[in-house]
Amino acid sequence: MSSDLNPIVRLARPSGPDWTTTAANIMLGRAVRDLREGAGLKQKDLAHGIHVSIPTVHRLETGETTPVLRTVQEVIRFFEVGPQKRDELLTLFARTQEPEWYQHRFADCTPSYLHRLLGLESMAIHITTYDVRLVPGLLQTPGYTGQIVRTGLHLSEWDGPEMELRLAQRRERQRRVFDQADPPRCVFLLDDSVLGRMAGTRTIMLEQMIHLREMADLPHITIRFILSDRMIAGNAAAMAGSMAQLQFGRGGLPDFVYAEGYEKADYFTKPPRGAGGSSKPTTPRQNDYERHLQLLLRIQGEGCASPTESRRMLDEKIRHYS
Repeated sequence: MSSDLNPIVRLARPSGPDWTTTAANIMLGRAVRDLREGAGLKQKDLAHGIHVSIPTVHRLETGETTPVLRTVQEVIRFFEVGPQKRDELLTLFARTQEPEWYQHRFADCTPSYLHRLLGLESMAIHITTYDVRLVPGLLQTPGYTGQIVRTGLHLSEWDGPEMELRLAQRRERQRRVFDQADPPRCVFLLDDSVLGRMAGTRTIMLEQMIHLREMADLPHITIRFILSDRMIAGNAAAMAGSMAQLQFGRGGLPDFVYAEGYEKADYFTKPPRGAGGSSKPTTPRQNDYERHLQLLLRIQGEGCASPTESRRMLDEKIRHYS
């Protein structure tokens, strides 16, 4: 079984003004790592050469923190890069200094564990999402989102700015992913219990089911329901929370799996490949990428109704809530 949920090889989105700050941060780190590995150096060698700590080099290469100009200038000096590479590094650095779309208006209602996901969703060319409890955020209607959001707010906040901000953030997130000229191809795997789990009134549920049915007819979106009588839905998949695999295409960002728990999330990056396509030795977290990816593959291959059957299930629920 292939460990690639999207066997069609596509090029990454071209660099340019549509790149997110998060993407530029990661690409800058990868460029620095490539320079270091191309010179046959370890992180400690680079840290010594540019007068920073080893953890600073690690965070720079992994894009975990926003870099400072002095560090990038020292990298340019240390490797004596040419004008073209220098301009590339400085352009990426300049992009890393700009705020992400959620950092101004939505900063207070965007948990930190979502930052990387929200900063990279629109850059993906293929997204596979699994959710066992709710309709995924990218597919939620405003009414459905409102009911979900209210459960996490105090009664006094229901009609306040916090409620409206969260709804606006969800709409903006959906717009940035789906309203692109070339939106990502998306596969949504939903537990079939989502069809019957009430979120508000029957009217809200009807609107949500109709929206799912309409989205399922789009050429770049596939919706499949995980059947409760399948063994895979009763073991590992049932114990997992939300998961998503984001793929960025050839020459783009490294693919990753996002695994969400209660008020926290983990990000597992696809293991890099060396020259000639051979896999490099993997770290435990990179092994976790493969483990989570295999779970997504098993859910899709063993536990799901077909897209056609899933649309029929939505039709049935639309009649039920009508």
